[in-house]
Amino acid sequence: MPSLLPFLAAYYPVLFAAQKVTIKTRNHRPRPDVIRRSGRIARLDKQPYFRIRKADRDRRAELPRPAYATNEERAYAIAKAEELKDQLDSHYPAFLRPLTLSYAAGKWLRIPPQFSKRYLPWCDEMILLVDEQGAEFQVLYRAHGSALSATDWKPFAIAHKLADGDCLLFQQVKRIKFKVYIIRASSYHEKDH
Repeated sequence: MPSLLPFLAAYYPVLFAAQKVTIKTRNHRPRPDVIRRSGRIARLDKQPYFRIRKADRDRRAELPRPAYATNEERAYAIAKAEELKDQLDSHYPAFLRPLTLSYAAGKWLRIPPQFSKRYLPWCDEMILLVDEQGAEFQVLYRAHGSALSATDWKPFAIAHKLADGDCLLFQQVKRIKFKVYIIRASSYHEKDH
């Protein structure tokens, strides 16, 4: 079978023009036997030694250790919250939220997805939280995550000194207004059991 290359080269000279091909190779430096070191540091005086002062410690080390609630305290707070929910007007929807340490620290607060799908708006919106004393807090509701925003939830958590094991009862009074009842886990020790 005759080769087609001479035929194609005659009709397509551009494709078969002699091109200078360069092959790139890595240019490795020869490795020296002795490692060169800079003489700059050798000429400097000895560096002073600075001790770290106690006042410069991390602020987190000065915060009190978090107190974890026992299972009995958690169960007591949840039972009291369920009793309160039964006593409230049933015309208004409500849900319970037992607090973990991250919720109490104000990171964010997750709302039960069944509740948010049924009663809350489908888009992000500001929600008004009213505590038992009547103080109002504006909190951003994140519809995608079914949660209350951390930046707005943290002031509420700090103002009410929420702790691990506490249980919150949210009662929806209006479309974007909630009455919040706080049942403390620490109240377990105030009663005789």
